[in-house]
Amino acid sequence: MNFDRLQPIAQVQRTITEQRFEFASLPTGWWAVGGLVLLVALTWAIFAMYRTEGRRGASLGMRMFLASLRGLVVLTLAAVLIEPVLATYIHRWIDSYCIVLLDDSSSMDLRDRYPDTEVASRVKSVLPPGESLPVRRADILQSVLERNEAALMNGLSENNRVKVFTFSDIPKLVATLGGPGDHTDPERNDADDSADASDNSDTLVDADRFNMAITAQGPGTNISRAMRRSVESLNGAPLAGVILFTDGGFNQGDPIEVVARYVEEQGIPLHVVGVGDDSPVQNIRVAEVIAPENVFKQDPFSVTAHIKTQGIDTGSVTVRLFEQGGGESASSIPIKTRVVPVKPGGVVDPVVFEITREKLGQAVYRVEVPEQEAESVPDDNVKQVLVNIIDDKMRVLLVAGYPSWDYRYLSRLLIRDETFEVSCWLQSADINAVRDGNTIIDHLPGTPDELYEYDAVILIDPDPSEFGPGWARAVDTLVSDYGGGLLYVAARAWTPQFMRDPVVRRVVDLLPVTPDAEADLILNRVGHYQTRNWTIDIPTEAYAHSIMRLGMDVNDARQRWSDVEGIYWHYPVMREKPVATVLMRHSNPQMRNSYGGHVLAATQFVGSGRSAFVSFDGTWRWRRYATDLYNQFWVQTMRYLVEGKLLGGKKRATIYTEGESFQLGSTVNVTARLFDAKFEPLRTDRIQATEAVGNRTQSFKLKRQLDRPGWYEGRFTPVRTGSYRIGLTLQAGADGEPITTTHDIQVVRPNIEIVNPGMDRGALEELALRSTGGGYYNIDQLDEIIDVIPDRHESTTIKSRPIPLWDRWWTLAVVVGLLSIEWAVRKWVRLL
Repeated sequence: MNFDRLQPIAQVQRTITEQRFEFASLPTGWWAVGGLVLLVALTWAIFAMYRTEGRRGASLGMRMFLASLRGLVVLTLAAVLIEPVLATYIHRWIDSYCIVLLDDSSSMDLRDRYPDTEVASRVKSVLPPGESLPVRRADILQSVLERNEAALMNGLSENNRVKVFTFSDIPKLVATLGGPGDHTDPERNDADDSADASDNSDTLVDADRFNMAITAQGPGTNISRAMRRSVESLNGAPLAGVILFTDGGFNQGDPIEVVARYVEEQGIPLHVVGVGDDSPVQNIRVAEVIAPENVFKQDPFSVTAHIKTQGIDTGSVTVRLFEQGGGESASSIPIKTRVVPVKPGGVVDPVVFEITREKLGQAVYRVEVPEQEAESVPDDNVKQVLVNIIDDKMRVLLVAGYPSWDYRYLSRLLIRDETFEVSCWLQSADINAVRDGNTIIDHLPGTPDELYEYDAVILIDPDPSEFGPGWARAVDTLVSDYGGGLLYVAARAWTPQFMRDPVVRRVVDLLPVTPDAEADLILNRVGHYQTRNWTIDIPTEAYAHSIMRLGMDVNDARQRWSDVEGIYWHYPVMREKPVATVLMRHSNPQMRNSYGGHVLAATQFVGSGRSAFVSFDGTWRWRRYATDLYNQFWVQTMRYLVEGKLLGGKKRATIYTEGESFQLGSTVNVTARLFDAKFEPLRTDRIQATEAVGNRTQSFKLKRQLDRPGWYEGRFTPVRTGSYRIGLTLQAGADGEPITTTHDIQVVRPNIEIVNPGMDRGALEELALRSTGGGYYNIDQLDEIIDVIPDRHESTTIKSRPIPLWDRWWTLAVVVGLLSIEWAVRKWVRLL
């Protein structure tokens, strides 16, 4: 029963309708005495007259019967005079509420040691028997809810209804517990069997049946928002008090001064219960681990760890480095250990590990600091980094029709990068010209043996007349069978002719886009030269692609990509191919068709290799404002294209996430690209994947995306910090072996929750002091809170317009009937 956004509810009212028989003109005082005397006198006179009736034609009993009839007539007339009515009273009971706020942020997952014996004794008094310190703050709160619910929730609900919220960055309604009368009134006893039975905030839950779990996964502590939204959710209903269970981490929202002023101005009785240890904090954490993304086999590289301390000014720190190779069954092994001193002020110099690795593939390097005896936050002592170990320099053949700006800047970038071995062939250059590159060629590689030496081929608006059918066939084999990469960058001069030339059709077919037969018409309509640039539209899922990834998370990449300059000219294509991934689209509304905005950049797997297409020629303009982005984009593009060949060619399964590091409590969206044994997009509806941390392994499902063949998506929510390994296994391929792939991520506690991990008792006491009728309480003083929270319900009674009972036809009928009976009896007994 959790709500991310709380909607105000109407005031809950219990309505009881009561009907009473009353007299509207009943006299009071001496008028009542006089009227009663007169009525008695008349009645006595009637009976006396009949008793002394001179005509003795009837017996005494019959005469008394006649007197009774006459007396009833008098009484009826008397009743008419005092006007009997039926009055309706509506009693409305407006329930009062007590709000309970339970801190569910990730700092509640911290373990406290409680060095003070008195404080430790208080904490142990609320824990289950046998549980020892240190203990999680969330476990303390859970124990209070479970073991003391009769003294807490039942006690609170004796006088008021109780609304229970958990909160971190936002409050979430857990349950509304019934108040006085709710348990016995059948019209209002609509509680279900459990607190989680309904998402209706008006549904009442019996305090005896209430249960919940504290997850302690929230990204921050926003006490201001929790206070305001929970109070506003009452929509004006009477508030008896607010009980706040928290460790006092004011790290989001308004500061304590603003919250205290709000509580004071609203007159809120705030009762604060501190959870956690307020003794000085001691902590060591691995703040950052830096390593190169790609290194060559046997080349030395360094892993640098930055260590931060809090409350520790002396001694030394032991730092261990673990290495974990690729593969699902690979285990971590310690490879290096350093002992570094802690300098005055808690400063620890960066720890540098020099490493040389011979085994190819991905390697995870984890830096670990052993938990200290008095440490407050032990789970921030670990951080990891991923390094790709590649076999040799990436050999790239760059072919361009003429020396465009894209050719000039890209060729220079790759030549300067030590990880690339570049050969350039400029088609417009003189036959005797010296070619660019760090591996000089004197002719265009055309035979299969010559082309197969390269890991990737880059075509920047090439002249198709220099290529023959054999060259196109060799490129097809390089990409499809040998795992090579192909990149085509379009421009005005030769691209329209290249896309139509049947000689290079096999090369065009490798690209991740379908050419548009009307491309020339579109270009003639919009013009070959534009004066306005249009921003690049990047699909959300593209930010997680290895080409587009520019930071640790999607938000970082989105921010950096927003700095690039827009495009002017582009070559229009019909659409991306079904198995392609679109990285960029055109934002001009006129540059759209039935498949969406025109594709500006896309990639796809082709057999065991990869291809990419860039439909515009202006990436060199990015250097004006974002040179580092330009360099990173093209280096990552080339590494992506050659990865298939360097890592062994065919790869049926690849797992992607939106980053390498996630905060505890956030959702990890997992995307997988899967192929069958024939390298066709997999068509299974669902694939089972696993997420493992430590000794815990859980399964989750990846669902096939119908609009993206071969793509699967799923998600899971980490329940603890640590290194997670996401994995899946496909059925056996041609070699008879099942295909297993893994992807590693790191789940960390939000930094704002561990910067100051100790309980802020001073801030909580100040907040309670500013409230009206509230106070600060230790965790073992909950009984005192119940005694000071009053019943604040309000009740009103409304009387409706009475219904007169005397002004009816049957009143006259009674009088006439009684007189008629008297007359008939008198005549019968001869008294007329």
